[in-house]
Amino acid sequence: MILKPLNGKSGGRLDHTIAAAWPGFAVHSSRRKTDYSINYTSRPEHYIALHHFVRRDGETRIEGGPVSPLTDLRGKLTQIPAGYEATGWTVGPENDGRVTMMFFDPARLSEDLGRLYESSPIQPKLYFEDPDVSDALMRLDRLLQEGEDLADLYAESIGLFIAARLLDLTRRDQETERPGLTSKSRMALLDDYLRSNIGRQISIEDLANLAGLSRFHLIRSFRDAFGVTPYQYLLRLRMTEARRLLLSTNLPVAQIATRVGFSSSTQFVKMFRSMEGVTPGSLRQR
Repeated sequence: MILKPLNGKSGGRLDHTIAAAWPGFAVHSSRRKTDYSINYTSRPEHYIALHHFVRRDGETRIEGGPVSPLTDLRGKLTQIPAGYEATGWTVGPENDGRVTMMFFDPARLSEDLGRLYESSPIQPKLYFEDPDVSDALMRLDRLLQEGEDLADLYAESIGLFIAARLLDLTRRDQETERPGLTSKSRMALLDDYLRSNIGRQISIEDLANLAGLSRFHLIRSFRDAFGVTPYQYLLRLRMTEARRLLLSTNLPVAQIATRVGFSSSTQFVKMFRSMEGVTPGSLRQR
C-alpha cells in the first residue's frame, strides 16, 4: 500500500501505525493526519479495514467496481481480496484519519476454515457495515493500543472469527452449516491441559495441535462443549486458582499473579476485580 501527500509537502506525519502479527493474519492500527492519495497494489493477502473518520472530500475505488465519493466513513468496512487493487484520495480526514486493518493469509484460511473457505470465496466490497466484524476489529485495535495478557489466545480467536464471518457474509446460501466436531475425550484432554498450564501463555494453535483440529474447528468445538471460548475458560480457571491461593496461602499478590499467568500484578488485580467483584486484598481481609 502506497500513501502520498496530495499537496506534495513533507510537513506532518502522514502515516503512524501500530502493528502486530499472529499465525495467519496481521493487524495494523493506522492514523493518517494529512490529505493523501492511496494506491493499494495487488497483494497475496486478503484485506479488511474498519474506518473511523469523516473526510471533507475524496473518492475510493476497488478494481472492477464503481467510484465511491462517500465522506462519512465512520463504521464502514472495506474488503479487498488477494490479487485486487484499489485507488483513492482523501482531503480533510478528521479523527486523525484512523483505520484498523487486518491482512490474512488465504492458504492459512483454507487450512483453518476448510469447506467454508472453498465454497465462499471472498469478494471485493467497499464501505459496507457489519456490527460483528466491526466490534471484533475494535477489540483487536484495543489489544494493539493497550497490550493485555492472553493476547495470543484472545487475538487468534478474534482473527478467526472475523475471517469466518466475512466468508459467511459472502455466501449466497445463508443456511447454517454443520454442528461442531466435539469429542468427549478430545475436550477432556484440552481441559486437563489448560488446568495443568494455568501459568503459561497458551495460544489457539497450541490447543488445536493438541486436539488434532484446525484452529477454527477447535474454537467452535470448544464452545460447543464448554459454552465459552478457550480464552474465557482459561480466565475462569485462573481466577479460581487465584482465589484458592489468596485464601489458603500467604503468598504476595504479585507472586500469585505470576503463578496464574499474568505478567503484571496490575493486570491481575484489574481482571480479578472485574470477574470476582472484589480486589485480591479485599478478599483476604474478609
